[in-house]
Order: sequence, then structure tokens, then C-alpha cells
Amino acid sequence: MKTSIKKVLIICLIILSAVIVIAVSIKRNNAGIIATTINEKAQTKPDKSYTDLNGKKYKRKSYVKAILALGIDSNVDMHYIQDAGSGGQADSIGLIAWDTVNNRLDMIIIPRDTMAQIPVTDVSGNIMGKTLQHITMAYAFGDGNEISADFMKESVSELFEGLFIDKYIAINTSAVKSINDAIGGVEVIIPYEGMEKADTAFVKDKKVLLKGDQAEKFLRYRDTDRDFSAMTRIEAHKVYVEAYQKKLTQFKGDSLIENILKEISPYYYTDMQKDMLLKLAACAMTDKDFNGDRMYVLEGENKKTEIYDEFYMDRDKVMNKIIDLFYTAE
Repeated sequence: MKTSIKKVLIICLIILSAVIVIAVSIKRNNAGIIATTINEKAQTKPDKSYTDLNGKKYKRKSYVKAILALGIDSNVDMHYIQDAGSGGQADSIGLIAWDTVNNRLDMIIIPRDTMAQIPVTDVSGNIMGKTLQHITMAYAFGDGNEISADFMKESVSELFEGLFIDKYIAINTSAVKSINDAIGGVEVIIPYEGMEKADTAFVKDKKVLLKGDQAEKFLRYRDTDRDFSAMTRIEAHKVYVEAYQKKLTQFKGDSLIENILKEISPYYYTDMQKDMLLKLAACAMTDKDFNGDRMYVLEGENKKTEIYDEFYMDRDKVMNKIIDLFYTAE
């Protein structure tokens, strides 16, 4: 129910923005105040190589790359441009800290209901400005392609006080089955009660080898009648990522990843070149110490509103983690 309400909210915001742009255009006689359209990239901030926290200055580690990984709740061919509001939402959001010197991966998990400043467009794709809204919706205001990803990069960068996002990869739900089955399925322990509503095999504490459609069911299920169900679901995402990476270490070479990328080609979009993707995958294959402790979920406060859930991050705690992963003291 909450998902449907949120989709309606997107449309309402777009319609409201359209009314505003018409009013502004009449009042200011089309003076060029709305210059950026959906056919252009989002206006991202320049690389911020330094940041400050509690009076101390920190410099960005150039060898630690910030890779934004997005799970999109759509099943369309991602290489086709979508109308604003039709490209899906970023249902899962992870920021990978890729230490290219020590071949180490860490991940920051950003709850989809995190409240952040996101770009807002009208029905024609004109950027109206920014609004405080669920960060998942930043993707929806774009084109389901490069602009949506740029909106997410901009929103995440601003959330983390100017952290430059090096690259991104967005994958939609149609790719899940192929990614899962390419390594022979993924064995997980069902983390909490209620998941049997998605599949009768998903009984709490039971060990299940996910194959076929089960992987998508496991990753997508949440009880929207319960408060903060998206936050609860993050535990399932962590279980799956840890189990997948562990099994991935049993493989060697580029052929597996190349085959996966070929099979899911219509259902992912990235600004990374193939060689960079393969290097990132190679790091995942060889990082044998990766575990749940390397996946940091933003700390903060859940708030219940009349219509939907909201999450507000604890700025100091989160920025301490960001600095630990991406910066070094001056």
C-alpha cells in the first residue's frame, strides 16, 4: 500500500511542479530561469577533495573509489529513456568503498526512506529545484537512465556533504535471477519471521538455497502493513550480499562476470568501462575477509508520518564513517 501511495506522491509532485513552472514562466516572461531539461545531465557539484568535521580538515583518499550501486524496482530495458516518474525508484542503495590499493570492499547501506535534498522536475523534465524527500525518489524524477543515476549521485553526494561519487551501476529486478543462478544459487538463512508470505520455504532460521525466482522474492519482500518495513528488509539484503560474495570467492577469472554482464545487458546501466567493472568484480572474488561487519547501515532515527515512513540520519555518526572510509586527516 505504501509503495502505491509513494508512486501517487511522485505524480502529485510532478503535477505541482508543472503548475509552478507555468506560473513562474508567466510572471517572469520566460526569462530563462529554468535552463536545464531532462535531456541534459543533472547539475552535479565539482569534486570536493577536502571535508571538515568538528574543526578538523580531511583529504579524500584518491585510491578509495566511491561506487554507487542501485537496485531499481522496474523490469524494463534500462537503455530506453523513460518519462519522468516512470523509470522506477532506487529500492536499494549501496555506496561501495573500493580500496584499490588493499583490494578491500566496504559498503554503506542507505535506507530508501532516508530524507534528503533531491532534484525535482515537472512533467516536461524541467528541473524545478530541490526538495526534502525520500532519497529513493531521486531516481524516479529522472529518465530511468543516465539522468536518474546523476540525480542519485547528486543526492548521495549532498547527503554526505560533498563526497564525490566516482561511478555508479544501476540494476533492475529483471537481472536478479540471472545474477543469482550464474553461481548456482545462493544459500541463505532466513533472517526474520513473516517471509514465508513471499515463499513457503522462507521460514525464520531455515537454511534455503535460493534459485530462480526465489532470489527476487527474498530480496524484494517486505510487509508494507508494518511500520519501517524497508528498514527491516535491509537485514535480508545484508544476508544475501554476504552469502553471494562468499560463494563468489570460489570462482576465478573474468569469464563468469563477462557472461553475467552479457545476459543481463538490457537490465543494467553504468558509467563504468568494462575493464573497471571486471576489476571491481575481481576484488569481490578475492576479498575473503568480507563479511556483514563491512556493511554499514546508516545510523539515525525512524519517524512515522500519517502516510509513510521517514528516516533521518545521524549526521555526526555517519560522517565519522564516511571520513574513516574515504578521507585521511591532514
